[in-house]
Amino acid sequence: MSTSSYEAYRAIRERILSAAARRIPRVSAASQARALGFGWKDDEVQVANEAQFQLVLDLGVFGPMGGHSRALDREAKAGGYEEGSEEAAVLAALSRAHFTLFRVVGGHSEGGVEAQDLLRGTKLRIEDGMLSREGMEGTAFAGRLMRLGGFEMTCGALAPITDEVIETLLGRPVTPLPVPRYLPAITPLMDDDVAALRGAASASEFPARVYRASLDHGLFGRVPE
Repeated sequence: MSTSSYEAYRAIRERILSAAARRIPRVSAASQARALGFGWKDDEVQVANEAQFQLVLDLGVFGPMGGHSRALDREAKAGGYEEGSEEAAVLAALSRAHFTLFRVVGGHSEGGVEAQDLLRGTKLRIEDGMLSREGMEGTAFAGRLMRLGGFEMTCGALAPITDEVIETLLGRPVTPLPVPRYLPAITPLMDDDVAALRGAASASEFPARVYRASLDHGLFGRVPE
């Protein structure tokens, strides 16, 4: 797929996600904020930066905690997407998006980056400007991927993953470390750890657990008291 086609899909993705985010009820937003450890005051989530706020939107749009319905589904019903249009194709891809942990391997010969799905053990081709920057090889992230045009696109939030985050998700004690200036490469996972993470990922609250672990290790900056 050409760069111009990817950029067109990216723009449509952003429009749909922005529209869906506006359909998150405040009661749902409050539930997502609390699930992530953020405060809720005067009908607003208490976050320190935009990246933290995107975590709240991600849950509200794709996988709400607390029994709330997905804002993406409300947007699909009310948005008036014409069948057969590019907008409808992107919406369908967003609706099928899956959450996973992946490690960046390097540049892909067809564009974007090659990555390894840490939960499924499969190779991925991901189109994403941030992941394509220099120095990303070996780093790991968690987030939602949608398949469109023969490759994956990120959608929603991306959470940095470190060895300490993995240990936290596996329920092991972790010695607090200074927040790294640059995201370090992740240590290859043992088969037993992959199996444990794969089992944990079947739970609906797994994305919130991963985001919370990344937050707790300071990878999104300071969380307001």
